Amino acid sequence: MYTPSVADITAGAVTLTITASSAAPCSDATDAMVLNINRQATVNAGADATICETAGSYTLAGAVATHATAYLWTTSGTGNFNNATTLNPVYTPSAADIAAGTVTLTITASSAAPCVSASDAMVLDISRQAVVNAGADASICEGSAYTVSGATASYYSSILWTSSGTGVLSDETTLTPTYTPAVGETGVITLTLTATSDAPCTDATDQMTITITPAATVSAGADATICETGSYTLAWFSRCKRNFPALVNFRYRYFQ
Repeated sequence: MYTPSVADITAGAVTLTITASSAAPCSDATDAMVLNINRQATVNAGADATICETAGSYTLAGAVATHATAYLWTTSGTGNFNNATTLNPVYTPSAADIAAGTVTLTITASSAAPCVSASDAMVLDISRQAVVNAGADASICEGSAYTVSGATASYYSSILWTSSGTGVLSDETTLTPTYTPAVGETGVITLTLTATSDAPCTDATDQMTITITPAATVSAGADATICETGSYTLAWFSRCKRNFPALVNFRYRYFQ
C-alpha cells in the first residue's frame, strides 16, 4: 500500500515503479504506473446573515471553496438565485420567504472522481420593515382633549408618539394616545408616530395634526340700574361693533 505524501498530493500525481530482479545472468525487469491524486473539494457557505425585506436581495459574498469542479446552490424557500452555479451568487427572497422570516441556503461543491461532493449551508434571516399610519388630522375646541383613533402599525417591536405642543401626551406607547392641551393652548399641534423595526430595518414614522380652535369668550359687563324713563348703552356692544360688526349685527337683529 502506498500512502501519498503532502508533496505528492500537491503535485497531483506520482509515478510508482516496480523492479523485478532476475537470476544471473538475466537482467532486472522494471515497469511503472502513474497514480493520479484528485483533491477533495471543500466548501463554506459563509456566516449566517440578516437582511431587511427592503434590501430586495442578498449577495453570498462570504462563500469560499477549494478544489471544486462545479457549484450548485439550493434554497429551502421559493426565492431564486441569479446564477445558482457560481460561488457567490445573488439570492432574491420570495414573498413566502419574507413571510416565513428565514431561509436556508445550501451550496454543494463537486469533486473530481473518485472524491465525493462537499456541501455547507447558511441561514438568511429576513426582518420585516415596520409600517405606520398616524391616522387622519383632527380639530378640537380649546380646552378639550383628543384621543387618536385610526392609527395603524405593523411589523414593529415598539411604538412611540411625540408631540410638538406644550400639553400632556398620555398612553404614548399605544396606538390610541390622548393629547390634553395646555391651558390656553391653541393652533396646530403635530403628533408623530414612530415604529421601531427589527434590525437592520429602519424605523418608520408618520404624522397627524390636531387643530385647536380658540373658544369664544364674552362678558356682558357689570350689572347696572337705570330709571324707567332713561336708556342704557351697553359698553360691550360698542366694542364689538368696532371689532366684530358681523356678530353685532346678528345680535342686534336677534334682539330686535
